[in-house]
Amino acid sequence: MVGRVSEVSLLPDQRRPFLRELQRLELDLMRAVVADPTWLAPHDESALRWALSLARISSVQVRPDEGDAGVVDIGHATDPLRLRLHAMLAPCFAGEKLSRDGVRAQMGQIRALARSERAEVLRLFGNRLPPAALDRATRRRPLALAMGGGGGTGYVYIGALAVLDEAGITPSLIAGTSMGSLLGAFRARTKHFSLGNVRQLLQRLSWRKVFRLFDTESRFGLPATLKLSLREVIGHEFLVGGDDADKGGDGKKRYLRMNELAIPLRVTIAGLVQGERAVDVKGYADLLKDVEDARALKRRAGSMARVFSELGKQPVRPIYVGGDELTRDFDVLDAVGFSSSVPGVIHYDILRDDPRMVGLVQQLIAREGVSRLVDGGLVDNLPAKEAWRAVQQGAAHGERDPFVLSLDAFAPQLTTRHLLFLPLMRIAAENSRAGRDQSHLVVTFKGVLSPLSVVPTPSEFLRAVENGRKEMAPHIPLIRKMIGPIPDPPGILTEL
Repeated sequence: MVGRVSEVSLLPDQRRPFLRELQRLELDLMRAVVADPTWLAPHDESALRWALSLARISSVQVRPDEGDAGVVDIGHATDPLRLRLHAMLAPCFAGEKLSRDGVRAQMGQIRALARSERAEVLRLFGNRLPPAALDRATRRRPLALAMGGGGGTGYVYIGALAVLDEAGITPSLIAGTSMGSLLGAFRARTKHFSLGNVRQLLQRLSWRKVFRLFDTESRFGLPATLKLSLREVIGHEFLVGGDDADKGGDGKKRYLRMNELAIPLRVTIAGLVQGERAVDVKGYADLLKDVEDARALKRRAGSMARVFSELGKQPVRPIYVGGDELTRDFDVLDAVGFSSSVPGVIHYDILRDDPRMVGLVQQLIAREGVSRLVDGGLVDNLPAKEAWRAVQQGAAHGERDPFVLSLDAFAPQLTTRHLLFLPLMRIAAENSRAGRDQSHLVVTFKGVLSPLSVVPTPSEFLRAVENGRKEMAPHIPLIRKMIGPIPDPPGILTEL
């Protein structure tokens, strides 16, 4: 079963005419090439991909060690290329099917256009833009990966992440919400993904280890019946230090911070805005008092629906952790914990003796003008826009203009397994629209577990991973075409 792919409206930059239109055409052209690799000669395919890739570039990193100062803003320099490319290619899509003959007939002009426009861009910027830097940005595109929330439905992402890694595709940046942020954090720890580590970890988990009845104060989070014990169950996976005394460290173990991840990560959190429509904070702590496991949650469907409905009316603000001076120093587990704190159901907070993190969260709350931190799914369940924005600001080691891939397992699915979460699903679906619009490719998974399966059985876990593999694998060839590398095209960089 293959996940659905959304209609593409893509990245908003109204100053650059025909950008969206060309990106739609590029996706359709690459799908046609993937479906039948023989219809376009290899040298024509590389020239076509190069021309389209050059047309989407907005800025080029020329001196990686200088940050923004080492970036050349292309601005409107590629406007003529987009205008003429669109005029050449759009007529090939005039009917219901792509006119392959029409594309082939245009290839001589497209090749000449790409060659002349590349030369013109280099002439405009002179010594500021070395040819090698422009060609590097054209040849390969960064991958920004957005992963939505949804409790147990998100375990299909593990299969998708495994397929991407096996294909040699490493995200340049990850943005996640709730369960998407938790799995995104696991993926972001290392450049390469280990499915075995995740499997071993889950085999050691149980409902009682992960969740405990709320029996304490609440400082920054919204009280809920079940307390999420992240450090106790997965903290060892995020420990660093301990053996670095001879390298200037103090030899003490501590938890990994956002700015120390191998792959940059952005975590979505919702902040309840202060001063408007006061929330009955204490009432949430006893909502599910008699809940002992996931099955018992179903008996409280009405109470949960009321909570989700009430929270959906509260003024909330999206907060993205990991991208600014304040939140780059957050412990990864705290960012993920707040993002995963489902209103009325799961509570997360910083109640340990940790002045550094307490101070950081207090500063964040004051800066954002919020009173409590809760599940990011209330504000942005598919953070593709944040993934794109972060890359455009240079977070992915200076790369720009990413291909945005979004994974969504929580889109409303009218089955008996998911009726309990329909109010939350509707909220998530509404605020996911912007993320879908910002994505080049959205894979909407169908073979998912119940949202309640946050601590899956071994058989459930294996089923979710296998479904994720099956639904992700068909998209790999298209993703390869879209991110490159593109072979150097004869007639543009080399002789034809």
